[in-house]
Order: sequence, then C-alpha cells, then structure tokens
Amino acid sequence: MPKDDDITTFSKLKEEVNLALPQCIERVLGQVAEYHPKHVEEWSESVGQEVLKKLQEINGNFKYIVTTSIMEKKGAGFHTSSAVFWDSDTDGAVSYRWENKAMICIVQTCGIGI
Repeated sequence: MPKDDDITTFSKLKEEVNLALPQCIERVLGQVAEYHPKHVEEWSESVGQEVLKKLQEINGNFKYIVTTSIMEKKGAGFHTSSAVFWDSDTDGAVSYRWENKAMICIVQTCGIGI
C-alpha cells in the first residue's frame, strides 16, 4: 500500500473504510441490547467521533464528513439519499448499515480531497 502522502484519491481508501465502519459502530453499540431514545444523541455523537478518529488514522489527506442515523427497529421504512458536487477523481463516499435486534444504525461518510 502506498504511503499516506501518496494517497489523494478517496476511492483507494474505500475498502479499508468499509472494514473500519462496522468496527467503530460495534465499539459504541455492540453491547447495547435495547433501544433507549434518551441515549440516541450520545450514541450518535460517539459513533461519529469513533469514525472520524479512525478515518484520520487511515489517511489524513482528506476532510471528512460523517453522518450517523440511529433508529429503533420497529419495521418502519427509512430512506436516505444525498447529492454532491465534487471532484470524483479525488472525493468519495461510503455508507454502512449496521443493525442488531433493537436498532439500526446507518453511517455515511464522505472524504473530500484537501
């Protein structure tokens, strides 16, 4: 793998980011057995910070945006989308859906070349 300084295209990091996202979510939500609305803000913040920290460890050549959605698993529908205007040669995005018996967590992350 090239040195961090050599990687300026987010697409070269996507595989590693896809592996890191579930690990970050598991660190925060892995032991949570029940959905508690009063904890969602704290969980969302913690997951987002874990992901940002890991992304910076993977490669510091990007600005990162992380969006975290957590909802109770009740069979309701959920749809999300995004639109971007960026340089597709350097910038990119990864989304990951994680769930357990109580909740669903969706993390969307964007890497923007500096």
